[in-house]
Amino acid sequence: MKLKYGNTYKDLDENYLTNSIILERKYGSRINEIDIINDALNNPIRTKKLKEITNKNDMVCIVVSDITRSYIKSNIWLKYIIEEISSSGVNDSNIKILCANGAHRKQSKYEHDIILGDELKNRFEIIDHDCNDKNNLVSFGNTIYGTPIEINKAAVECDKLIITGATTFHTMAGYGGGRKSILPGISSRESIRKNHLQVFCSESGVGLNPKCKIGNVEENTMHLDMLNACEKLNIDFAFNVVLDANGNICGAFAGNYIDVHKSGMKCCDDVGVFNIKEKADTVIASAGGYPKDINLYQVSKTFEVAAEALKDNGTMIILAECSEDMGCEESIDIIRDFNNNHEREKFMKDVFSPEAFSGYILCTLSEKYNTILVSDYKKVEELKKSGIKIYRDVNEALKETKLEDKKYILTNATAILPKLS
Repeated sequence: MKLKYGNTYKDLDENYLTNSIILERKYGSRINEIDIINDALNNPIRTKKLKEITNKNDMVCIVVSDITRSYIKSNIWLKYIIEEISSSGVNDSNIKILCANGAHRKQSKYEHDIILGDELKNRFEIIDHDCNDKNNLVSFGNTIYGTPIEINKAAVECDKLIITGATTFHTMAGYGGGRKSILPGISSRESIRKNHLQVFCSESGVGLNPKCKIGNVEENTMHLDMLNACEKLNIDFAFNVVLDANGNICGAFAGNYIDVHKSGMKCCDDVGVFNIKEKADTVIASAGGYPKDINLYQVSKTFEVAAEALKDNGTMIILAECSEDMGCEESIDIIRDFNNNHEREKFMKDVFSPEAFSGYILCTLSEKYNTILVSDYKKVEELKKSGIKIYRDVNEALKETKLEDKKYILTNATAILPKLS
């Protein structure tokens, strides 16, 4: 039994895996990825084709995801989008590629090249969105939830705005992709902060809003807030992919950004939801290897998926290399600077930091479950107050479980959603 870990694998001793069930996507696609991409671009939903809506003098802005989402294979499909635009006579100099960093760090030229792919890296440069650069933002007032709508100028001043990404399960907004390219993708820090506040209940000490959860958009105010922000912009075209458990593109959708996201969510459910009859005593989950396990900030999503299949007080064992440790100082601060989760919640509500949220989630889950991280995490001491136990050897971690315990193994946790039947 091998589980992805960084760019390698961890071997699990099968002697510890009695009474275990593997949960992974039910099926992928047997259709060639390129055919899937071109079929989507040739049959856009509720819009004309890209080459029909762009003109040779248009300034075009294409919003792409950052390096933490490189697994969505923009290095494969982005060139087909640009081919469509170029075929209408648009010069390369009129095409800007804007990276939806949200509140994430700046990226290196090497990381930009990975996003663009070999065929595009020498033709284009990527502009990293900076949520703190107020001079490069345009304001559109507030959403109905009071979130300021402050968007990167490049996306506002262009003639054609195209958003891209992947529809995936998201632990707060229900699903990634679609509207997330705008908020939080290319929004101000304050916009991101206010939007993320939707994840909390208004009452003090109650904790998280149960509607703002993975796989749910009904009455999910974080999701609805994002949609309301997007209404202020002219989004001309969207392109989103859906991936299978092996990281292959099994679905692609193009056209109107709302319909693209709805189609992506349905596809995501079709291949990703795994119905379970009962929760397990133990969940063993891989984050899916690099870049999904590049840091603990990203891996917090894996903890949340594991919790969907785990009994209260159960044990979750998460495999994630975390070569960049936490990858976010604010998440460390909220773990290290507070003594309990009530204090952390008060801080998050008073001075919400999107970067700190992963640290908060890890602490709340460790209060409810026995959380174990199998990792090369170096600065172990900074996680002490989180309640997470660190192991280097997965089979040593498995010794904390009982042989007779019901176990679920999630080979690529961010690719599935366990749901009680």
